[in-house]
Amino acid sequence: MPTLVSTAGLPPREQVEFWRNVVSDAFGPLQLRAGDTGGFAGRIASRTLGPVQVSDVRAPAHVVSRAARHITTRGGRENYKFCLLLRGSGVIEQAGRRVVASAGDLVFYDLSRPMELVLDAHHLLALTVPRSAIPLPAAHVADLAGTLLASRQGPGRLTVSFLTSLAAEGDAVDGPHGQYLGEAIVNMVTSALSERLSGESPVPGAGAELLQCITDWIERNLHRPDLSPAVIAHAHHVSVRQLHRIFHAAGMTVAAHVRTRRMDRCRRELSTAHLRADRVSSIAARWGFSDAASFSRAFRRIYGCAPSDYRAALADEDVEDGGTAQRQPA
Repeated sequence: MPTLVSTAGLPPREQVEFWRNVVSDAFGPLQLRAGDTGGFAGRIASRTLGPVQVSDVRAPAHVVSRAARHITTRGGRENYKFCLLLRGSGVIEQAGRRVVASAGDLVFYDLSRPMELVLDAHHLLALTVPRSAIPLPAAHVADLAGTLLASRQGPGRLTVSFLTSLAAEGDAVDGPHGQYLGEAIVNMVTSALSERLSGESPVPGAGAELLQCITDWIERNLHRPDLSPAVIAHAHHVSVRQLHRIFHAAGMTVAAHVRTRRMDRCRRELSTAHLRADRVSSIAARWGFSDAASFSRAFRRIYGCAPSDYRAALADEDVEDGGTAQRQPA
């Protein structure tokens, strides 16, 4: 059975704050702004299907945003989010992008990065999927944060059709088949992501295999301070010029890929409780950043705050009580 939470029955003056707690508890800490309408009629029904949390959300117009301080242990930063708008429209901003979504669009965003979502009165299906469940290179997926996935053709259209049917079936999807449905969802959204990556970053077959080999090698050698294009090219018996061509064909640069992957490793270690005694500069050095000041500036550009503030927010989160929203079976 799904877990149902609604603002119905609450005094109007308490409904917005209650809804903020409900959504924060379901999707991670966030800020919520709503117009002064004298009430907020929100409803969310959530269920777990295998590795995926599926939430059917109906609510009036509001704005939700996640700043760096919200991206904490309870904030689901190890998850991706897919939102299928069934009714209404919205605008999402993340990673320097601003896209407009309408009914039938599938929106993808990364819960480990700041974002803002402006929604009209809407009905949507939200999928929370562990990053580890998506079998695509994390750095490639990161490039799609804050985008619309194709929903009018190919794998994207099939994904939207499946999810629309899932929303219509309601309670019928519960039971022993949930695990298989969850795995099917993961496979479908992975196909939609892969289609978008292929459309934006065409790499011929042999080049794609070599790119995968190179990025896997980079992942194993992120700790090396000398991880330069020349070192990477030498390890794979290609010229530096050829290396740059391979990455350019995939819509990336070598330096940006290495920096993104190192940043993600540092962010993970800053998030790890048993490493909180380690200095920020030590963590940065461990992942190849020789200049602590440059690391801090780059971290702030990506995550919206200094590394020390990010870590402090995590420490504060660990001592906070859980959300206050009350749940009941549907």
